Amino acid sequence: MLGAGVFTGLAPAAAAAGPWSVLGAAIALLAAVCAASSSAFQSSAYRGPGAAYACVRARMGLLPARIGASAFLAGQVAALAAIARVLGDFVLPTAASQVAAAAVLLVVLAATAGLRIRGAAAWLWIALTLVVLGLVVVICFAIDPVPPMPVGAAPVDSAVGITGAAGMLFFAFLGFERLTAPADEQERFRWAVVKRGTAAALVVVAVVLLVVDAALVHQLGWSRLALSPTPIRDVLGAAAAADLAPLVGVGAAVALLPVLLAAVESFRSTALAVVRDGDLPQLLGRTGGAGTPYLLDLVAGVAAAAVALLVDPIPAMAFASCCLLVHHALANAGARLLLSDGPAWPMRGACLGMGLSVVLAMSMPISAMLATLVVVVVGPLATGGVSRRWR
Repeated sequence: MLGAGVFTGLAPAAAAAGPWSVLGAAIALLAAVCAASSSAFQSSAYRGPGAAYACVRARMGLLPARIGASAFLAGQVAALAAIARVLGDFVLPTAASQVAAAAVLLVVLAATAGLRIRGAAAWLWIALTLVVLGLVVVICFAIDPVPPMPVGAAPVDSAVGITGAAGMLFFAFLGFERLTAPADEQERFRWAVVKRGTAAALVVVAVVLLVVDAALVHQLGWSRLALSPTPIRDVLGAAAAADLAPLVGVGAAVALLPVLLAAVESFRSTALAVVRDGDLPQLLGRTGGAGTPYLLDLVAGVAAAAVALLVDPIPAMAFASCCLLVHHALANAGARLLLSDGPAWPMRGACLGMGLSVVLAMSMPISAMLATLVVVVVGPLATGGVSRRWR
């Protein structure tokens, strides 16, 4: 959360729906709330790494579990690449892809060495992110915007793209499973703490999204925001504050480092569960001196670095969102079966989350949907080939 989705995701959302993207943010928040609720119940029933995967496998069978796991792992790799490319755009725009690849590999090495950002360090990093975004918001509202130049095309203001905008903005809410479904039992919180903490985190992200969106629109307008590949940097130039761009860029890049680390840990959790079930080579689960699966981390890092070198951040973000929406559609379906004899409202929330995830995934760009289709076809075939089990 408070990563690439906030720094870059508002631009493709504006391109999809213009002013209606605000409603898209509300739909994305609702989908995230449903997914987080399902994740929390699954984690309480299936302890350990990959709780959603374990629930889908137990409740729905082998094939849905493989589809969901394949979509999740591919989505996390694309998310790593997208976050790293946004970081690269802030550090060195002329060589963003190379910086992104290097950043991914360095973070993977740090994660493999056992680095974890917890406690006061985590709060300081969150504070840094909010300071950077707060500075951008103050600049946008403190300086009168330049009147827009007349353009031939009318501003984007179609309500048709609301679900497409919601699908892109769903990326900004990802990360809740670090609280709702921790892989490490020592990090598990009491149920009341999980509910309050998750609700607070989702609300904070939604508020930050809306405030930053309002600031960018005030300074750029909907049309310019929709066309901007790096809105946080571009808005400083538009507000005659280009001198602050290096400071904001360094702050944003540093703020994105723990987001990369969190994405690595999320990938690792589900991947270890798949290795445990024999659908990935057991060699990948081998741990080093720090107790981390170094080969698994290395595979994820190399794959993400390759994607970062080849794909721009917004297409990578769209693909990641589409894959992870497919995963959450299946995870919500598994939670619906898990809760069939349990509380009524969580079960209904799982049903709503399943429907929303499907609708949002089907509203993503065609290229993202086609790439996701390849993943959900090839992934189960590959994992079945590894385990030689098909039922």
